[in-house]
Amino acid sequence: MHASILKYFIEVASCGSVRKASERLYVAASAINRQIHKLEDELGVELFDRLPNGLRLNPAGERLLKHAQETLHQFQVMRTELDALRGERTGHVKVAAMDSFFEELLPSAVEEFLQIFPAVTYTITSTQPMEVPQLVMSGQADVGLCFVSRLPGGVKAVSLADLPIGIVMPPGHPLAKHDKVALKDCAPYPFLRSSSHPVISASLSAEFAAFWDDMEPAATCNSTPLLKRLIMGGKGISCFSKIAFIDELRRGELLWRPFALPALDHLQVGIVVPTQRALPHVTQNFVGRMARRLTQLEMAAAAL
Repeated sequence: MHASILKYFIEVASCGSVRKASERLYVAASAINRQIHKLEDELGVELFDRLPNGLRLNPAGERLLKHAQETLHQFQVMRTELDALRGERTGHVKVAAMDSFFEELLPSAVEEFLQIFPAVTYTITSTQPMEVPQLVMSGQADVGLCFVSRLPGGVKAVSLADLPIGIVMPPGHPLAKHDKVALKDCAPYPFLRSSSHPVISASLSAEFAAFWDDMEPAATCNSTPLLKRLIMGGKGISCFSKIAFIDELRRGELLWRPFALPALDHLQVGIVVPTQRALPHVTQNFVGRMARRLTQLEMAAAAL
């Protein structure tokens, strides 16, 4: 049995839902469902009880789950041993990223990488968007994830995604009636600020930087999970891209509207690497896998 089929099966068993497995794997639900049915056809037995609220492993599925987990584990051990002979599967990956990437993309990327490169170690730092390129330039990080509107010399973006910032709000908020939100429209409502420093530079939009500096926030907090809970609790609105809110936007628990500010319409996020030094093989591999996930994230955001 192909490793990807086993991976899909394990994820569906863990989530109890093809849809949830699809969201975690960034693979179309129809593709996962098709592979599960193919697996059942090959084995000649159903693996799940189909319930109104999801899927539950039956005894045959539980037996296969144990086999699949053992098989993939042994396969990864074997790959690690073979590649260790070539010195390609050890190393240390240093990442600096703005906090939004810690909600889904980075955890999923590291989780996937650990399955394939279990001997690799990590230093992962959460920081403000405009600080990320400096950390990559200085060598404190090998890879950065941030907005890439103005990159200094010494770094370059190797993967880009259109994920502009906008206003995140709870359902039913008055601003939800707007197709685009003007900065002045935000003034009557409590604002939750992720940092005392603007999330983008004044060189990109002096108007937005002035708005950020002049506001009187209801709260300033650099934790995206906490801000997300405050927004969902109706305590205020905030300024984010869709990066950290895909699941909540998909479920309708939160809404997102773009700013009526042309300078922000095409704001991109990207993966940033140094130009003056070569990255180790294992770090290059990690970058490639993150790039694929960033593209999937962009597609998911565009569909909302």
